[in-house]
Amino acid sequence: MKITYIAHSGFSVELEKQVLLFDYFTGELPVWDKQKTILVFASHRHQDHFNMKIFSLREQYPHIHFFFGNDIKLSRAQMVHKKADPEALEEVTSMKAHESLVYGDGDGAVRIRTLKSTDEGVAFLVEAEGKSIYHAGDLNWWYWEGEPLSWNRNMEVNYKREIDSIADSFFDAAFVPLDPRLEAAFGYGMDYFLQKTDAAHIFPMHMWEEYGYIAKYRETETGRPYADRIMEIKERGDVFEI
Repeated sequence: MKITYIAHSGFSVELEKQVLLFDYFTGELPVWDKQKTILVFASHRHQDHFNMKIFSLREQYPHIHFFFGNDIKLSRAQMVHKKADPEALEEVTSMKAHESLVYGDGDGAVRIRTLKSTDEGVAFLVEAEGKSIYHAGDLNWWYWEGEPLSWNRNMEVNYKREIDSIADSFFDAAFVPLDPRLEAAFGYGMDYFLQKTDAAHIFPMHMWEEYGYIAKYRETETGRPYADRIMEIKERGDVFEI
């Protein structure tokens, strides 16, 4: 499994026959074998998670499909306006929270499940080629200083409910927010995810390129026991063979 950090929350996971591309909005994409199936995931509509440019991948890769959080709503007229081929909408599957489906069949079947984001859209759980992947999108414990106590408490409850629903799950790779804008609370969501699930490789994301927060998190009480599993991202384009 070859994982490439593209930018922000954008990652690709290259398997033997398939490539999973998550939340691309900017950065340089790897070049993949054109015979592979490219599955493109966009968790929600925010501009740092979704870019219409992903539809241009259809020009390079004949085997491609898109899975979008159902807050991403596109009409044929919007596609034309954005200079995207409206026929691409035939290759889009919209997914709401707490939905499951199977794409493809046989050895190439991919199982996809969603959780409800605490912001917009969904988080994705994907099983493909014997690998289990979690991509949070904007599902996180967003604790903002200055918000009312009731707001932050509600956020905590909603986040814990979603993560509790996958408690004890194992993931070969998990992409989880570690947002420095939350200041002292930057690791709350990561803490709870690590305590409730089992992940072989954890990729911090949504860091706004402040990669020093990875080392900072590794030194926290919760992060220290998982330090060898928390991948060190240094710059865009970093590749991990796992």
